[in-house]
Amino acid sequence: MDSLYEIIDSTLQTKNIVAKQHDIGVLRVSGMDAKKLLQGQTTCDITKLSAENGLYGAICSIKGRIISNFYIVQNNDDVLMIMAKDLVEKTLLHLKKYAVFFKTELVDEQDNVKVYKKLAAKNCEADSNVASNIFATTHDNETITLTIGHEPLEVQLLITSAKTDIEEKHQDLSALAILTARPLISLEQSETILPQWLNMQSTGGISFTKGCYTGQEIVARMQYKGKSKKQLALVTWHGNLDQTQAIVDEQAKNIGQLFFVTQIKDTYYAQIILNIDPSEVELPSFGWQRINTIATSLLT
Repeated sequence: MDSLYEIIDSTLQTKNIVAKQHDIGVLRVSGMDAKKLLQGQTTCDITKLSAENGLYGAICSIKGRIISNFYIVQNNDDVLMIMAKDLVEKTLLHLKKYAVFFKTELVDEQDNVKVYKKLAAKNCEADSNVASNIFATTHDNETITLTIGHEPLEVQLLITSAKTDIEEKHQDLSALAILTARPLISLEQSETILPQWLNMQSTGGISFTKGCYTGQEIVARMQYKGKSKKQLALVTWHGNLDQTQAIVDEQAKNIGQLFFVTQIKDTYYAQIILNIDPSEVELPSFGWQRINTIATSLLT
C-alpha cells in the first residue's frame, strides 16, 4: 500500500507546480458592515480574519447543508471569498437576502480577479497542524498568497488582478492538490452535504465558539450528538474503473459515495464520503471492480 508521501515523491519529483484555476471564482464583499454580515452567515469566525490571516469556511442552509464553501482573505477593507465559479452567483443571491440590513456591497469579481494554485514539496519547518483555523496570508504587489495546507504537501492560492499573469509550471500535475484536506464543493453538490462530511470540523472550517449563524443548530447538533459517521477519505487506483457503480465493501454493502475524482496519467485520485469509520474499510470497490489502494484512511 502506497503512502501519501510515496505518491507525492514519485509524482512531484521536486517540481513546483503552478496552474490557473479556471473553475474558481471570487466574490467581493465590501463596505463597513462586510464582516458583520458574514459573521452571521458563515461557519468560520470572521473576527479572526485579517490581512495576515485567511480562513476556510462554509455558508449553510437552515438545514445545515453547505450552500457554498470557500477560502476567504482580506484585501484592504474588502473581503474576498474564493469558491467554485459556478457557486458565486448562488452565494451572492443568498447573501443579498441578508445584506439589505447591512452597509455592504456584493460583487462577482470573475472578470477582475484570477486565482492560481501553487504546489510544492512539504516545508518541514512549517506548522503542519491540519486542524488550524488560521491560514497564513501575504500581500506582494498585486498578488495575495494564501497558504491552505502544509500536509502532505504545501498548497497555496495566488489571488491576483486579471491584468497580472503568473507563469504556469507543470500544470498537468496540479491534480495532486486533491491530497489536501479542504475541498470546495460545486453547484451540483450544493445543499446536499453537511460540513462534517467534508471533515471541516477537523480542518479549521467550523468555529464552535463564534455564536449563531444560519444552520448553526444543525451543525452543532451533528458535532456533539454524533449522529452521522460520514466523513471524507482518499483512495487511489490505476486504470479505468466504472465510477457510476456504488462504493461497496467485501460483503457488497454500500459504504460511501464518490465526491471528487481526478487523474494524472493512469493513476486516479478520489475523495470519497464514507458512511462508516475509515478504520473499518479494508477492500473497497466500485461494484465488483476493486479500488487498488487506500492511500490514506482519513484526510485529517
